[in-house]
Amino acid sequence: MTRMNALRMGVGVMAAAAFLFSFPGNAVWAQGEVKEVMAVGVADGRSSKARDEAVNDALRKAVEQGVGAFVTAQLTVEQQKLVEERIFTESRGYIQGYKVAREGAKEGLYEVEVSALVKMGKLSGDLESIGLLIRKKQNPRVMVVVYSRETITSPLGVEMEGNRNVENQIESALLQKGFQLVDAGQVTRKKELEGLLLQGDPTRAGKMARDFGAEVLVEGEVRRTFVDVRQVYGQSIRFFSNEVRLKALETDTAKILYSGYKTRPPSGAGAFLPLEEATEELIDEMTAGILEQWRRDVFQAGSYQIQASNISFNDLSRFKDGLRNIRGVTDVQVRSFQSGHASIEVRYQGPVQELAEKIGAIKSPRPEIKGLQANTIEIGIRK
Repeated sequence: MTRMNALRMGVGVMAAAAFLFSFPGNAVWAQGEVKEVMAVGVADGRSSKARDEAVNDALRKAVEQGVGAFVTAQLTVEQQKLVEERIFTESRGYIQGYKVAREGAKEGLYEVEVSALVKMGKLSGDLESIGLLIRKKQNPRVMVVVYSRETITSPLGVEMEGNRNVENQIESALLQKGFQLVDAGQVTRKKELEGLLLQGDPTRAGKMARDFGAEVLVEGEVRRTFVDVRQVYGQSIRFFSNEVRLKALETDTAKILYSGYKTRPPSGAGAFLPLEEATEELIDEMTAGILEQWRRDVFQAGSYQIQASNISFNDLSRFKDGLRNIRGVTDVQVRSFQSGHASIEVRYQGPVQELAEKIGAIKSPRPEIKGLQANTIEIGIRK
C-alpha cells in the first residue's frame, strides 16, 4: 500500500466516523441556506494537476461534513453506497463557492485547505430523495386516493380517465422518491374512501386508511369541466379545464402535511399532458412539504398524542410528572380527561417508538403500551 493510499484510508475512516455520528441539534436547512466549512485535501505530486486533485479532495470532504449534519445513526452498506454515488461523486454541485486558505507541497504530497460554502438546502433535499429522512421517520406508509366531483358538463369517462392518470402518476413518483405505498385495494373500499372525501370527512377517511396500514393518506381531486368546442386541424374538439388538488394528512391525527392545487389551460378530452404537468409540480411541492414536516419531527421536537385509558385523576398527575422527566420531552399538555380516559399531547425529539419505550419504563403509575401508530401511543394504567 502506498503512503498516499494509507493516508487516504486513514482520512476516509475519520470522515466516515464523522459522517455516521456527527449531528448538530439545529440541522434544519431552508432551500437557499449555505454553511461555511473548512476542509483539507491532499494529492500525490507537486504539479498543477496534483493541486487540482487536492482541491477536489478538499471539496468532497466539505460535502462529507455537510452530510454529517443530517445523519445521526450508522448507515447500511447499501445506504453508504447510495450516498457515495449520488452525493460525493457530484460534490462540486453542492459547493456555492470556495477560497483557498493555504496550500503547498510537503513530502511528495500537495495539500490544500479550503473554506467552502456548502449548499445545505440542496444537500438536504438530495439526501431526502434517497430516503435517509424517510427511514428516520420509521418508513411511513402512504395510501393514494384520487376522485372527481360530478359536474353536469363533464362526461364521466373524461373524469375517470383523468383520475387513473393522476393516481398512477402520484404513486409512481412517490415510489421513485422512496416512499412505501399501501394499495387502497378493493373497489368497494376505495369507493367508500372516495365518498368520505367527497363529503368533506377526511378524519373518517384517514381512520379507514389507517386500518389498512397507512400512516399518510394522499387525496387527489381532479376537475375536468367542459369549456367549449374548438376547431383543431378542421375537426371540432371538445375542450375541458385541467385542475388538480392534492392534500396529504396523517391518518392517526388528521394533521395536514400539505395542501395545494394547480391549473392548466383547457385541452381536449384525451389530451392529458397539461394535467400531468400540473400534477408533477404538485407532487414535487407535496413531497417537499411532507419531508419538511418530517424533518422538523426528526431534528426538532415533534408532537405526539398519548391516549391513556383506565387512568384516575391522581394517576394522571403523576403520569404527567413521569413524562416531563423523560429526556427529550419538552412539553406535556393534557387535552382532555373524562371517565378514566385522557388525551395528552407530548412534544418529544425522536421517533415514536423510542418515546413509547421510555414511557413503558415509567415506574409510577405503571403504563402498559397497548398500541403504537405513526404519531399516537395508546396506553393503559396497570392497577
